[in-house]
Amino acid sequence: MFEVDFRYLEQFLIALGLMSLTVLINSVGMNWVRLYYRRFWSREARYRSRRMVMVGIAAIMLAVHCVEVLVWALFFFLRGIVPTWLSAMYYSLASYSTLGESNIALPDHWRGLGGFEAMNAMLMFGWSTAILATVVMKLHSLDE
Repeated sequence: MFEVDFRYLEQFLIALGLMSLTVLINSVGMNWVRLYYRRFWSREARYRSRRMVMVGIAAIMLAVHCVEVLVWALFFFLRGIVPTWLSAMYYSLASYSTLGESNIALPDHWRGLGGFEAMNAMLMFGWSTAILATVVMKLHSLDE
């Protein structure tokens, strides 16, 4: 028959907390993207600066996502779910990037967290992609 298992409820609630933290981090990061765009985009030097603006924005986004990976890895390591800091980072990076091939298996009680981290990452990548698409549209609309 159907057996209730509260492990996933606990993992969901923990993931909700970690996701809230990553949303705050991503919000700050996307604000940095906006500030960077405003500071470094120049119509006068638009062809040269367009490339540099895009490289800078991609670098900011990559750094923000790396900080978000660190948040999850820190949780895994501090809770003793993954035994070493390097393993926690590797597992988190594999889960966050949705690669999923870390060769590290979480204990049964925590097995769902990798999936929750991947779902969180899809939301954060989607947000970044929307910002990136907006910047590209603004840059290309200047050509018309």
